[in-house]
Amino acid sequence: MYKNNKLSKAVRLAMTVGALTAAAVPGFVVADVNEQEATTIERIEVTGSRIRRIGEIAPTPVTVITGEGLVDAGVTNVADLLHRMPNTLIGLSPETSNNTIFASGLNNTDLRGLGSNRTLVLVNGRRFISGAPGSSAVDLNNIPTAMIDRIEITTGGSSAVYGSDAVAGVVNIITKTSYDGVTIDVSTTQTRQSGGEEEYASLTFGADLGRASFISNLSWARQKQISFMDRDFLREAPIVIRNPNRDPNDPNSPAAVVWGYGQQVLASYTKTGTFAAGGTRYTFSEDGTMRPQQLGEPLPPLTSGRVDYLGGEGYNFAENSFMRTPLDRINFVTNMNYEFNDDHRMQMELNLSKTDAYGESSPAFLNFIAYGDNALLPQAARDLISQQNLGFDPRGAVSMGYLASDFGNRQYSQDRTLARISLGFDGAINDNWMYDVYMTSGHVQADTEWYGEMYEDRFYDAIDAIELNGQVVCRDEIARAQGCLPLNIFGRGLYSDEAYDWVSTDAIRRSSIQQHVIGAAVSGDIMELPAGWLAAAFAVEYRKEKAKTLPDPAMRAGLLFNNQSQPLSGDFDVKEISAEFSIPLIEGMAFVENLTFETAGRAMRYSTSGSDTAWKIGLNWEINDELRVRLNRSKSVRAPNIGELFNPPGQTFASITDLCATSQRDALNPNYRENILNNCAAQGIPANFEPSQEWFGSTRPGFIIGNTDLTNEIAKDITIGFVYNPSFLDDFSLTVDYWKFDMSNMIQSFTANNLVRYCYQSNSIDNVFCPLIERDPNTFEIVNFFQKPINSALSTTSGVDIEANYRFSTDFGDFGVRWIGTYLEERTFNQTGFAEDEVVNTGEQARPRWRNRLITSYNYQDFSAVLTMTHRHSSVLNNEWTPNQNNYNDVPSYITWDLTSRYNVNDNLQVRAGILNMFDRTPPRLPGMYNNGNYYDMMGQRFTLGVNYTF
Repeated sequence: MYKNNKLSKAVRLAMTVGALTAAAVPGFVVADVNEQEATTIERIEVTGSRIRRIGEIAPTPVTVITGEGLVDAGVTNVADLLHRMPNTLIGLSPETSNNTIFASGLNNTDLRGLGSNRTLVLVNGRRFISGAPGSSAVDLNNIPTAMIDRIEITTGGSSAVYGSDAVAGVVNIITKTSYDGVTIDVSTTQTRQSGGEEEYASLTFGADLGRASFISNLSWARQKQISFMDRDFLREAPIVIRNPNRDPNDPNSPAAVVWGYGQQVLASYTKTGTFAAGGTRYTFSEDGTMRPQQLGEPLPPLTSGRVDYLGGEGYNFAENSFMRTPLDRINFVTNMNYEFNDDHRMQMELNLSKTDAYGESSPAFLNFIAYGDNALLPQAARDLISQQNLGFDPRGAVSMGYLASDFGNRQYSQDRTLARISLGFDGAINDNWMYDVYMTSGHVQADTEWYGEMYEDRFYDAIDAIELNGQVVCRDEIARAQGCLPLNIFGRGLYSDEAYDWVSTDAIRRSSIQQHVIGAAVSGDIMELPAGWLAAAFAVEYRKEKAKTLPDPAMRAGLLFNNQSQPLSGDFDVKEISAEFSIPLIEGMAFVENLTFETAGRAMRYSTSGSDTAWKIGLNWEINDELRVRLNRSKSVRAPNIGELFNPPGQTFASITDLCATSQRDALNPNYRENILNNCAAQGIPANFEPSQEWFGSTRPGFIIGNTDLTNEIAKDITIGFVYNPSFLDDFSLTVDYWKFDMSNMIQSFTANNLVRYCYQSNSIDNVFCPLIERDPNTFEIVNFFQKPINSALSTTSGVDIEANYRFSTDFGDFGVRWIGTYLEERTFNQTGFAEDEVVNTGEQARPRWRNRLITSYNYQDFSAVLTMTHRHSSVLNNEWTPNQNNYNDVPSYITWDLTSRYNVNDNLQVRAGILNMFDRTPPRLPGMYNNGNYYDMMGQRFTLGVNYTF
């Protein structure tokens, strides 16, 4: 039953490429089938169904990437290839997460652009623990490429088969199960411009000992940082200014234009402090001497009216920006198998991994008031500042800007360790039925440490000094009692270590994730019908997940610059039961060689969001040996994750426009005026209500917090497609699938002003927004608000997937072509359900109409080469753009080419070489594009070299 005979391999191949015959694609080799040799046929479980089948194609569309295909792509991280697939977007990656605190270095994939939390990643058909506390998205860094046999991607709702999170589809990573030998693989990737280099080393070993077998892999990978200064297209950035020639009477005259390219500098921050007085901007030399600041070429006013400079002293945006997060990975994986007999087997998977990444941003940048009697200032500065009073202080005062370079760049290291074990037993109950019992347990420890931090209040106390009894001391008496020492930042190296130590600090946040799953499934044939066997699968599963975070006490107290965090603690469990049926309806008729009805259902009960159901129905219609049509309709659900439910309260502040105030009556949206007035009255707010001047003159406090009242998101999707294998053209297959996702009850968060807006614009106060606003019962003023996630959003996403495969042989080698394309028909998103809030994203930069990947391969004896094109169609930044906004809305098409090759020196030694982004295609050099790692290659042209040796 478990022997990998030639027939079973051919059947698996035919199924995974979604064709009726074994269509060859790069990375696959089709074995000749000799039925005299094949005495057993393996039942195969294909992603999207738990029914093990013989000789049938996948009931839902499946795209396959083989382990060999990963090698041919020149990547050492599975995420790097998934991010380039036409049917996926980047959830998070090292190119997009540098400034995402707690997430630097994570690699998540996002099917259909519906969100990485709506993409379920499985390993060998089983759930894998998430990568960040509060999230359900899997960190692909924890799965080494050397262990991957293939990746099956199904992009239809699969909750009926796999449960929550499979709204957009499933990425099922199938690992190798056995190996006999030892393989060493090393590679390096060198970039044409410095930064971003990669190193990789892998040791794979295993043994086949009869009934027992195992395969283990130890791998190490390192990718280096890319700063904006490392790339010319990032360093010399586009600069947007207010259009000096704008004609307000011309609707085609843009308000903002691209002035040119260069290193933009903000003059109001320097490494020794800067201030303006008498029309001149001053700073301090390293020895503390005051001098005029060296300014670069003044730019025309920006859109905000601020004037920046081209070069000169100040905050250089390129110098203080970083693109790619450095990432080190160590992975150890072992898969062990033991066959008790021909019918029963035990499997065990062990995953251990450690990843280290760090995000980096500029030093802290601070504004403070410097007084004319500050004893740390040189006398010339004190005399000058004494003449400036900012209208409030007789001592004289100026606003000072300081870039705290002495404290170093703000860095936050991410240290993540993962341990996961999966134990399973599967086999045959009888000739018709098979079973699978399994458990998995995983733990992630994710610790974040900050460097270059400071106690912000201590800093302000330490830089404000006076002379007292002939000594320079901190001005604030309470701060002095607490240990404050004067910190002279008006120069370099002018303060004592003790003063620095009192202000500076490091901080840490510890976090952990736990996941425990136990489940069982049976599948087999129930009865024989006239058209074939009625097949079924039944499964039960229990899952429990926990997440905790514990920030540093200083972070909890909000004492650090720009870093405040509260502890998180949350958990949930879910009990699920599912059934799936494959019912043959017709066989052997004209135009109906075979017609099968597919259906599945799942009932689930969450301890947090209650009970729910998911279902799927479908038809597989084999018209003849060349053409098969398939149709699927399903309902999927996504339960809210721990972060959305239990995120701790974090205080925030906002200036609020109160629609119930009489001063706002003339500005009310006429479409909702009646609703607003009725809802204000329904809350007992007087018709002549007006907040106090004190309320108007200050920001209002509120909280960003999770919401334990969230319910499940709902998705309805449909897929209609066909698979075509013409008899007149051997080794050719074409699959075309139309798909559409309608999502409702989606989880969304809102700003304070939007909470007020939607509360009162609704038909009544009985809505999800009004409970998030608190008013004083006496004054009726808004005194608190809660930015909670709520179930309010809707979206529709539809399109067409096309995949074509063709392989042919000649006297001078074998050729293969594979085209994978996705056409986006529609993408709309509505965060509230109000008609006016619907946004059309179709054809915007994130979601261009077409995305394509073309793979061509050539094999001749011991040599092979693969040429790959990755394409994004031209698009726009914003569909709601009008010509009077700016002159840079159009996004050009974008194509990169990769060329990789392999040569087998002998049976043991293989060498690889390649050029990735071989024409050094850079992102479009326009705002919103030039530095966008979500959509463009930030590495530039690079060269790969690898060696593989097998003992």
